[in-house]
Amino acid sequence: MHATEPIHTSARKAALGVWALLLVIFIILSVPIAWSTSLYEDRIVRKADQDAAAALAAQANSLRLAVERRLLLSESLKAFADTELMNGKEIDSARFNEFASHFVPRIPDVRNISLYPDGIARYVYPSAGNETLFGLNLFEHPDPEVRDNATRTMKMDGVTLIGPRELTQGGIGLLTRQSIFVNGRFWGFASIVLDVPALIREGIQTSDTGELDIALRANGRLLLGDESLFDGEGLRERVKLPEGEWAFAGKLKESQLREIESKVLLIRVISMICVALILYLLYVQLTGKANLDVKVRERTSELQRANETIEASNEELIAIEEELREQNRMLESKEQELRYLAYHDAVTGAYNRTYFNQHLEEQRAAAERRGRKLALLYLDLDQFKLVNDTLGHTFGDILLKDAAMRLQGIQNEGYPGVAFYRIGGDEFTIILPHIEDSEAGTQLAAQVIELFRQPFYLKGAEYYLTASIGIALYPDHGADAPTLIKHADKAMYAAKEAGKNRYKCYDGTDQAGASELMELRSYLRKALSRGELELYYQPQIQAGSAQLVGMEALLRWNHPKLGPVSPQQFIPLAEETGLIVEIGEWVLRVACAQNKAWQEAGFPELRIAVNLSARQFASGDVAASVRGALEASGLEPRYLELEITENMAMKNENLPTLELLRDMGITLSIDDFGTQHSSLGYLKSLPISRIKIDRSFVSGIGKDERDEAIIHAMMLVARRLKLSVVAEGVETEAQYRFLAEHECDDIQGFLFYRPQPAELIRKVLLQHWKS
Repeated sequence: MHATEPIHTSARKAALGVWALLLVIFIILSVPIAWSTSLYEDRIVRKADQDAAAALAAQANSLRLAVERRLLLSESLKAFADTELMNGKEIDSARFNEFASHFVPRIPDVRNISLYPDGIARYVYPSAGNETLFGLNLFEHPDPEVRDNATRTMKMDGVTLIGPRELTQGGIGLLTRQSIFVNGRFWGFASIVLDVPALIREGIQTSDTGELDIALRANGRLLLGDESLFDGEGLRERVKLPEGEWAFAGKLKESQLREIESKVLLIRVISMICVALILYLLYVQLTGKANLDVKVRERTSELQRANETIEASNEELIAIEEELREQNRMLESKEQELRYLAYHDAVTGAYNRTYFNQHLEEQRAAAERRGRKLALLYLDLDQFKLVNDTLGHTFGDILLKDAAMRLQGIQNEGYPGVAFYRIGGDEFTIILPHIEDSEAGTQLAAQVIELFRQPFYLKGAEYYLTASIGIALYPDHGADAPTLIKHADKAMYAAKEAGKNRYKCYDGTDQAGASELMELRSYLRKALSRGELELYYQPQIQAGSAQLVGMEALLRWNHPKLGPVSPQQFIPLAEETGLIVEIGEWVLRVACAQNKAWQEAGFPELRIAVNLSARQFASGDVAASVRGALEASGLEPRYLELEITENMAMKNENLPTLELLRDMGITLSIDDFGTQHSSLGYLKSLPISRIKIDRSFVSGIGKDERDEAIIHAMMLVARRLKLSVVAEGVETEAQYRFLAEHECDDIQGFLFYRPQPAELIRKVLLQHWKS
């Protein structure tokens, strides 16, 4: 007992030393935490004040812009009066009301628009609720402020303001005055009455003031918020107007300050928790040495027991080893599967482009070592795109599998080492090694052509697809693999140009136009991202009245090197490569946004027509794409027309999409009507509203009675089915008279307008608006 007392005393002293050390560490860590969090709190408050000042300045600027936009409306009213007075001695009340109806009640804060000839109110819109204004003489007004303003405005050309003040019609308003002069002589005033509360609601974005209390005062009158915000120190902003200025006051909300305090308190609590954790870890570390010997003895005993357990578990380890061997065999099998996927096409099971490139280089090197020749066949299915677009990708994949199975048969035809590959899309390649001359390559190509003479069976129907093959020989047509591929590809395009369903050997020269076509295809892939594509717009004119009723959006490509590229060149390329889907969505978005911009500029509301391609229908949800373009632009569906071809309209699988587009309020029309396989039985059941007569028929007016008879028949069918008709490609007066006599609804063509960019179309709209 006595021997153990010094040990217990030493242990107590050691424990007291540990606690003293922990206390010192606690103080050392707590002081910086308190100091740094206080600095952080000050910085957050300063930052919040800066953000509040910026928000208040933004609100002041927004309100100033709102007032300035309404002053521009006063300029528009003055311009209207100037135009009317130049055309006649007086202003027509009906035209004044028509002009004013574009702004009242469409602009909520505009109470009324009025003209004061000789200072007397003669024209007021709307008249309802403003009856007391008619006959009011500003120069004899009982309010001296109004009389002084009229006298002062009469002597200047700019806009003057009165208010805010109580209006005769009720409410608080802001009045604008601007003098109108005719031949240098004072004619009268243009005046607009603005509803101040509505103007403030437009100018002040309430979503930006969630952390800020604001107040607005104008000419000593409180318009918004609490008057006490102008007392003492706080945030201030001023809105300078043409006459006078308005004052903003603001400060941070108390809830914002409490939120900052709560955030800092949370940081302090978390920091103290971390300090406590550190102290706990130190305590465990410092007190752990006393228990180390006990734990060592305990660990030694545990190791002895574990050794006994290991010896007893020897059979279990052997079983685990066997399981690992089994897993290794599974991994080897998985590796073989991954290697197969890396070198085989997922659709057909044939070797893919990666294995083709590797194998071609190996065979070329072997042919070089042995001094032998090598034939490379480049094969393309001629009508595959039509099948893929018509039946869909699922049946396109079935056709590709069938084509691969047919090509597999050539490996049993006595050509040692022959192999075929699918390198992408509808393109296959065949490598024929160990040949003496080109005859073996042409014989194999002829056999492949024969393989595709038999029909393919899809959906219970026969489909005939042919193949075009290009042949290149090593080393005659190329000393390396890339050159062989290039020349075989060119020979394949030569076979296509020669009529398809044939083979061609590379003859050492480029097919006319082949290089340019490949170059154009490469340029087109980058045209959209580089901003080289542009929309032109061609007006559609109502027959008889010559009134502008719509536009068609037409795609143009202006390449920086090639210059303007004809749509007849690049549109088929876009269809072939699939780029038409991305380009078509871009055209739809830009056309909708442009039409909405014209409407917001005050021009008449017109319908804009956009073409849809078969690829867009086959690629995905067309209705979702159209809906997205309308929502992004804010354009109402009734101002959008979608043009489709007859073949697209007659496909049963497209009918639900067309009905959905019609139900959205979009106008559907058939483009190039009469040029494809149309069916009148289908026409009566389709959800369309318009048909568009192709220019090939219009050009025959006055030249070919058959074209005239076809157009007349189209008109009769359209009238019976209650469809409107638009004729495109109208270039002569004779064509126009014929179409007008046969009650064609709308005209589109060079006779009236050529396709023009948006900035020139704006002038056309302005011309029609004025007339």
